[in-house]
Amino acid sequence: MEQLTLRDLIGYWEFHNRTENKSRNTIAWYNHTLTMFERFLQGDGDPPFMADIGEPEVRAYIAYLQQKRKWDDTDRCPTSDDLITAGGIQTRLRALKAFFNWLHREGYTKTARLERLANYQVPSLIVDVLSEEEIRRVLAACDTKTAWGARAYAIITLMLDAGLRLSEVTGLRTADLNLEAGWLKVMGKGSKERIVPFGAAAQRSLWRYRNHYRPEPLGRDVYFFLTLDGRPLGKSGLTSTVKRVAKRSDVTRLHPHLCRHTFATRYLINGGDVFSLQQILGHTTLEMVRRYVNLASAHVAVQHRKYSPMDQLAGTRPRSA
Repeated sequence: MEQLTLRDLIGYWEFHNRTENKSRNTIAWYNHTLTMFERFLQGDGDPPFMADIGEPEVRAYIAYLQQKRKWDDTDRCPTSDDLITAGGIQTRLRALKAFFNWLHREGYTKTARLERLANYQVPSLIVDVLSEEEIRRVLAACDTKTAWGARAYAIITLMLDAGLRLSEVTGLRTADLNLEAGWLKVMGKGSKERIVPFGAAAQRSLWRYRNHYRPEPLGRDVYFFLTLDGRPLGKSGLTSTVKRVAKRSDVTRLHPHLCRHTFATRYLINGGDVFSLQQILGHTTLEMVRRYVNLASAHVAVQHRKYSPMDQLAGTRPRSA
């Protein structure tokens, strides 16, 4: 069996994942990651055989990724020379390890070849979430008297108030939005459906977009957020919308996932509990939610330095002996 090519086995694994009813996004990510690994091994030579691939080849690939620009192998125009992040390398290695584990379980390899390979370490950095002043600038950059601005305002308000992922916003179906009651239903990672509440501010922005600026859909009315000509708004369209708002507001670090981080941190600061947050975000464990607890704690510490009672006592000086 080990005389099979890596390309053959990638195809077998894709079929396996489809029959396991894995989500399209998951299957596409695995295929992309493994195809990039295959291209690295093949170079200008022949397709690699499974018998020739193990831990040394994967380690060589990790070293290659550490020097690789994040925009390579994409169809998007590069906007910087930034390298792939540690988190990006970690997710690629996770996909490779899942694939190699499957190969061993199915008997395609005699041993679990990556068993001794440790997980890629990612620095635990505190995310600097959006401040209240930055949020005001971002929202002010959306002209709600135009179709584009009303949609942008509704999207960003919803992400900041409900913590939705980018794919969950673009995948939001009209039938799954209960605007009057203030909740929506989304399909998250792992094909897990959940109910997500949102507040009055998001409710008003969504109502304004739906009733005044949402175009007539071209075809079936399935998705809530549409392009200006009535087509479903895709991920690239949402990303470009957020980038445009970031440029207009001069909050250049704005991106969809930062809105999710900001929601989670402010939810805890405002008194929300971690178990409710876990359900809203759609996390299966509390591990990720604990990161937001640390973010909230760091934010409180920064605020304390800003409003320290003793530091606010103007003119306080140590008395000389």
